[in-house]
Amino acid sequence: MKKTNASGGPCTLRIAVVGGPQYDRLYERLALFERETGHHVEIVFRGSHPELNDYLTSTFQQYDPAFSAESPIPEPDLDLVSTHIKYAPSQAYFLQDLGDDLVSAQEQSEFLESAMEASKVQGKLMQLPRMVDSRVLFYRADIFERLGLAAPRTWQDLLTVASKVRKAALPTPTNASGPGTDVIQGYVFPGKQSGLFGTFYELAMMEMEHSEALFDQQSRPVFQESVVANVLRYMRELVTSNAVPQDIEEYYFDEVSALFSEGKVAMVADWPSFYEGMKAKLKSQEPDARIKVMRYPVGANGKRSAYSGMHSFAIPKSCRHREEAAELLKFLVRDDQQWIEASESGSFPTKKAALQRLLQETEAKNVAASGGSGSAEQQLDSERLNCLVETVQNDMAMFPHLRSYPELEDALYPMIQDAMMGRISPEEAARRMQARAMQSV
Repeated sequence: MKKTNASGGPCTLRIAVVGGPQYDRLYERLALFERETGHHVEIVFRGSHPELNDYLTSTFQQYDPAFSAESPIPEPDLDLVSTHIKYAPSQAYFLQDLGDDLVSAQEQSEFLESAMEASKVQGKLMQLPRMVDSRVLFYRADIFERLGLAAPRTWQDLLTVASKVRKAALPTPTNASGPGTDVIQGYVFPGKQSGLFGTFYELAMMEMEHSEALFDQQSRPVFQESVVANVLRYMRELVTSNAVPQDIEEYYFDEVSALFSEGKVAMVADWPSFYEGMKAKLKSQEPDARIKVMRYPVGANGKRSAYSGMHSFAIPKSCRHREEAAELLKFLVRDDQQWIEASESGSFPTKKAALQRLLQETEAKNVAASGGSGSAEQQLDSERLNCLVETVQNDMAMFPHLRSYPELEDALYPMIQDAMMGRISPEEAARRMQARAMQSV
C-alpha cells in the first residue's frame, strides 16, 4: 500500500546530494522508493562536496545566528541533503536532531557503533552514515617487480621507491588518456583544497610525538610549529625528488584516481568507492597489470594514520515533509542500498549486516576462485577488504567535530601548497599556519 503525507496524498521530496560516478549509482534507486511509497523525489542539486557545501551555505544562511540580511531570503524548500561527518558540525545550525523521534534506538543499533558515534554533533544525532571513507595504498606489483622494488614499510621508503619509479622513465600505456605525462610517476595525492589538507593531516598524525600537537583536548587548534614544519619539509622533498608529479598542485581526488587507473602512476592512496571503477579501467588499459594493496606505511612515531571520514544524509530543519523525509533517509542507508554500493562500487558499509554479508561473500568468492582464471582478482578483492577493515579499526585519522573546521581547512591548505611547491619555506609556512590556526580558538 502506498503511503501519503499529512495532506492525504503523495508528496515531492526535494533533495541536494553529492555527485560523481562513485555516488550516482545509489540515486538510480530512487525510482524504487517512488514505486514503494508513491512519493516523488526531485534532485535539485548534485555536485562535488565543495560545490554542495557552497550551495547549502547559501541556501540555509538565514538560519545561521551569525548571519544578518537587509532583505528577506526565500525559505529553503529542501527535505534531505547529503553531508559528511567532517562538515555536519558546521551545518548543525540548519540540521534536525534525528534522535529517537525519527530514528529509533533499534534502528540506530543496526549501524557500526563507531559510525553512529561519529554521526553525532555535541551528543545529538544529526545524520545517518552512508559509507566509511578511509584510504589504503594501492601499488603496481608488476612495476615493482620489474624494477626490483619492495613495498614501502615507512613513508621515507615510499619517497625512495617513488623516486626510483620516476627515474626509470617507464612509458605510460599508448592508449591512455586524461591527466599526467608520458612517463609513469611514482606516487600521487591531491595537491589542492581539502584533499591536500587531508594528506597533510594524516602525515602530521604520524609525525607528532603527542596527541595534542595539532588540536588540544578541547579540540582547539594548536598546530605545533615543529610538527608542521617537519611534515611540510617531507612534502617538499616529495616534489624535489620527483617522487610525485611536478604539477601535483593541479590534481584533486578524481584526477588522482584517474592517474592510477590510466596506468600513469605506480602508487596511490584511494577511497573505497573508487575501487571497482579503478580496477576495471586499469584492466582495460593494461590487461597484464597486477595490483597489490596494503595499509599505510608507518610514520616517524611508528604509527599508521589514514585520512578518513563518512558520507551521510541529513534532514534540514526547514523540511516540509518530515516523516516522508525520514522515510527516504532510512531508504538511502538501507541494507540493500549499502550492499549495492559496496558490491558494485567498492564502498565500505556502515550497517553491520551489509558489512558482514560483504565479508562473507568476498571470502567465499576468493576460496571458490582459488587456482582458477579469476583467482588473482578475487584475491585482491579479499585482501583489499581485509586491509580496509584493519584500517577502519586501527588507522582512521578523524577530524575534530568543530564548526570552524571547514573554514580552517580552507584557510590553511594554500600555505601547505606554497610550502610544498617551494614558494615559501616550510618554516615560514608553519609559522603562518600556527598563527592562522590560533585565530580559530
